Amino acid sequence: MKDGLTVVSVIGKPNIGKSTLINRICISRDAIVHEEPMITRDRKYYKADWNGRNFYILDTGGIDFKPGDKLSMQILLQSKKAIDESDLIVFLINLRESLSSGDEDVAALIRKTDKKIIFAGNKWDSDRGDYFIEDYLKLGFGYPIKISAMHGIGIGDLLDEIVQNMNFNNSITEAEEENIPSISILGKPNVGKSTLFNTLINEERVIVNDMEGTTRDTIDSILEFNNNKYRFIDTSGLKKDKIVEEDLEYYSKLRTIKAIEKSDIGLVLIDSTKELSRQDINIVDTCLKSGTSVIVIFSKTDKATAEEIDNNLKQFEKKLRFANYIPFLKVSAFTREGIADVFKYIDLVLSERSKSVNENNLMVVFKEKEEKSFIYKDSKKYKLKFIKQIGSNPPYFIVFSNMDISKNTNIKNFIEKTIRENFSFKGTPINFKFKY
Repeated sequence: MKDGLTVVSVIGKPNIGKSTLINRICISRDAIVHEEPMITRDRKYYKADWNGRNFYILDTGGIDFKPGDKLSMQILLQSKKAIDESDLIVFLINLRESLSSGDEDVAALIRKTDKKIIFAGNKWDSDRGDYFIEDYLKLGFGYPIKISAMHGIGIGDLLDEIVQNMNFNNSITEAEEENIPSISILGKPNVGKSTLFNTLINEERVIVNDMEGTTRDTIDSILEFNNNKYRFIDTSGLKKDKIVEEDLEYYSKLRTIKAIEKSDIGLVLIDSTKELSRQDINIVDTCLKSGTSVIVIFSKTDKATAEEIDNNLKQFEKKLRFANYIPFLKVSAFTREGIADVFKYIDLVLSERSKSVNENNLMVVFKEKEEKSFIYKDSKKYKLKFIKQIGSNPPYFIVFSNMDISKNTNIKNFIEKTIRENFSFKGTPINFKFKY
């Protein structure tokens, strides 16, 4: 599973510190931690290592066997899938609370597996506290490893136990994994991001629910298609900026922005059944400013009328005139219409993103352009002296001129347009450094 690395899942009832433990083990703040229960909803993989041993640790939603709504039931199903695909299970309990029926239900569930179970008791903040260790002996797992995820107590002991029970048959090296392109699935809330993610990876990794904001964290999965590997990242919906945001909403947005910055391509979903909005354009603009290539996907085409789709396409072309090099697709994740084209365009844009143009070819193009047209700034004729590509992923050019054009939008647009007319760079932002 997962590139040959051992998968360790952290299982327990809601709000006992699973995400805090994940952050402690990974020395990160990637998992959202909040006092409100059921913040973690999908199962999410994090890369971790201990004493040179790499593994995946899987964060899960809290298991509740008496769910009062559809979302709680979906979280329970996701946790069961996590157990199925794990090699090791860390069963986490809260030592500051007495044994509950919820703990007993989780214990009964994991006893049915043939996986190695590591029993850990969280919130052991000092040896002078009041704890319920003896209570938990009734579960039959012996004494738990005493830890405090918040304060880092006992984490080394827990990790030692994990690595002693791991299989180290790694099939992908660190260098190989770093070369796998990352594709973020982006858009406003409830535009079909999680549905598309599940369809692309052909697995129900994320919860799909009509309730807005179901995805609160970024979820990723590596997929192989036509002998190529891709890392797909499902993200929380980006809402229009507000003066006051709830902290959960704020941290979800930060993780989405972080995912954009780390991605090669952003698949920006736009709901075909609704009118194109300013926020749709803002998401595209955020990608481009981050150096991330963009493919726009009109989703839910199975639910939209031909007129709605046509109107959106016209609005798209009108409002994205500043970025008319961005390709767009019409896709229905439900019927799988257009799914094959998603991979085709991803490969195309990845190729464009990594493309290098010979400086002699660049100079020939601009010399020919200069013979046919003239540009003036403050009554002085603009002359491009030299241009060279100095980077890729995304492409980066240095331009030497006879004057300072760093603040002249018209001339900068002329240079970019000339490059795109001759060398394309479809779907990809181009960076420039101007010298004179």
